[in-house]
Amino acid sequence: MSDDPYWNTEDPSGSSSRFGGDPLVTDGFEAWWTASLRTVGRSWRTMGLILLVGVVLPRWVYGTYRTFTGPELDLDGLAWGEVGGMWWPGLPAAVVGGLLGLVLLYLMGAAGLAATRTAAAEAAGGFLSVGEAFAFGLRRGWRFWPWLILAWLTVAVGLVLCVLPGLWALFALSLMVPAATFEHRRSPYARSVRLTHSAFWPALGRMIIVVLVLLVANVLIAMLGAVLTAVWPAVFSGWAASVLIVITEAVMSLLLLVPMVWVLAAALCAYAWLRGRRESVSATSLSAEASG
Repeated sequence: MSDDPYWNTEDPSGSSSRFGGDPLVTDGFEAWWTASLRTVGRSWRTMGLILLVGVVLPRWVYGTYRTFTGPELDLDGLAWGEVGGMWWPGLPAAVVGGLLGLVLLYLMGAAGLAATRTAAAEAAGGFLSVGEAFAFGLRRGWRFWPWLILAWLTVAVGLVLCVLPGLWALFALSLMVPAATFEHRRSPYARSVRLTHSAFWPALGRMIIVVLVLLVANVLIAMLGAVLTAVWPAVFSGWAASVLIVITEAVMSLLLLVPMVWVLAAALCAYAWLRGRRESVSATSLSAEASG
């Protein structure tokens, strides 16, 4: 015990004291929850700014493009079997939309890496400028990008085939961002699966909350945006409706910023907790790993 540099020697009798006082590495659900909220309280400004530039703005551009290139649906007198075909925007628009989606996925991954790196640095008592964080995320993002595409395909195929495999994939791959941030020499895909299954039920309980928060926020905000986007052309005409649609897309993207910051913080604390069960890690050592 005494050889462990991160052991809390004041109360070495229980496992919960191993990382007593560490801002990221915890033991127990309540400690994890508290650590995630404190991470948000400590780093929400820098994390929010990074996600605003790297996720919200590109998502706004992508959402606006999809809104204006998508077909207008008139369901009066239309058979339900014909509805699916009306969503097809045409080959050129579909190709451009697919390329934009891939770029957006890269930017989201890079921003996630940058925000996680910043949160770890600030938890360790350090500081990372927004420029340094983005340089880190964009540099690591190229290696992380193919794994993100694979993860997206895994979840999509799992949801289409039988739903449950897709839900399992959401859980198993939920720690890819912190894994890629701190262990860049390993596959974040495989590392996330191993970590989440090293303490399956406790990890499942935590990740269910994380995934549900993200899914519910996305669904509610997407539904609200869809309703408003459909209402504006019916109430206004011409340029006024177009301006309101663009503003609506911007507001919907901005609303996602709050849950995104907490989700990244919760995933970071869950990752630190799972690693801390078998390794001597702390906020300081994790920050050093990322910088190395």
